[in-house]
Amino acid sequence: MYMARKRHPPTTPSDLHKPVQHFCNASQMAYLAAGTQGTPVLLLHGWSSFKEIWWSTMLALAPHVRAFAPDMPGHGDTPLMGSVQMRQLAERAVRFARARGLSRFVLVGHSMGGNVAAELALAHPELIERLVLADPATQPQDMPAYTRSYLGPLGGWAALRTSMALARPLDLVARYVPHDHGGGLVRPALRRVAYMAQHDADALRALLDGLFANPIGGRLAHIQVPTLVVSGEYDPLVPQPLSRQVAQAIPGAQYHVIRGAAHNPMDERPQEFAQILLDFILPTQV
Repeated sequence: MYMARKRHPPTTPSDLHKPVQHFCNASQMAYLAAGTQGTPVLLLHGWSSFKEIWWSTMLALAPHVRAFAPDMPGHGDTPLMGSVQMRQLAERAVRFARARGLSRFVLVGHSMGGNVAAELALAHPELIERLVLADPATQPQDMPAYTRSYLGPLGGWAALRTSMALARPLDLVARYVPHDHGGGLVRPALRRVAYMAQHDADALRALLDGLFANPIGGRLAHIQVPTLVVSGEYDPLVPQPLSRQVAQAIPGAQYHVIRGAAHNPMDERPQEFAQILLDFILPTQV
């Protein structure tokens, strides 16, 4: 499970590497794209997140690969269109990939996106060259109890709407946090909360129900593609032991902890996360 990897120094980003926003009509998904050559990499964000959370990752990847980061259904500019089950999200991602001509690609999924990515890898292993699961919510029933605080039939709904309403004023500050912010905890968290407040509460609630209705830990052993599981050292939502269990369940999976990160290592420790990703997805150079 633990393997030494040759380090691939990231190329210094330039304006040519900055992600550009597009819209895929076939899948009805808004997305960012960066890079013009190399292995395609598809990046799936988590619940209440946004495609721009991959900005720093895409800057690091763009000199080497073609990177695509869609807004997941019910987030940003991607309509939900009834895609509330994790398998439905996976099939929507497949439709996106095929519309973009990605016959085989590296798949990266974070949190809820990790659940979706695992579903996709199980259903369509022929499409996946390598799989990366970052703090994956593949075993939601084992996550801390407070992660279900929005699921109550009455109080949970009110708590979600109240949280989103309280977060909206933060946009006055968060709008000044650049996408390429360099990491940390406070500024990235402000930016994430502000983005969450812009989403549709009905869609978020439906997706959260779909996530917790889809524990797939028992099926992880059937994943047959090279896999890396990444965990934030201080992740309060998917603690290290849960991510380690995912790595142990997938045959031959590698496991890596990013020191100082919480639940969003691509946002909190972007340089470290990008380096780990590059080392895993690029062929070993002798």
